[in-house]
Amino acid sequence: MYSLDELKAQNQEISDLCAVLSVLVEQQSLHNNPYVCELMARFKEKVWMHLVFEDNTIYSALSHHDNSAVSGVAKDFHDSARQIKKRFSSYVRRWCNPSVGVNEHDELVTESREIFQLITDRVEYENNKMFPLVSKHLAA
Repeated sequence: MYSLDELKAQNQEISDLCAVLSVLVEQQSLHNNPYVCELMARFKEKVWMHLVFEDNTIYSALSHHDNSAVSGVAKDFHDSARQIKKRFSSYVRRWCNPSVGVNEHDELVTESREIFQLITDRVEYENNKMFPLVSKHLAA
């Protein structure tokens, strides 16, 4: 089981990659750059693994909590992870695809901004809401 500290460290890594990639994706000339694609693949892996690990460890324990409010929050959080995985997976496949033309760059930048905001919001929610909930209810 991953500890809360490990999940927090993963969140920091995800935030750092998000910050770097949000700058890089703005540059059309870097769209198919192998280093940017490598960072994007690393970002996808870290986000994906984080969602899976949190789902299989700490949040699964919360979903079985005696307090229905706590288990309800865990279920909602789990459901939002599924939505993020679906949208994020589609986005990453599209980003490093050489068939994406120059004329699609603006659309891809818009989608990138939305994805990075979605991930950033998720990290903030975990740090500010879920991790304190986990600390309170799993330590008790």
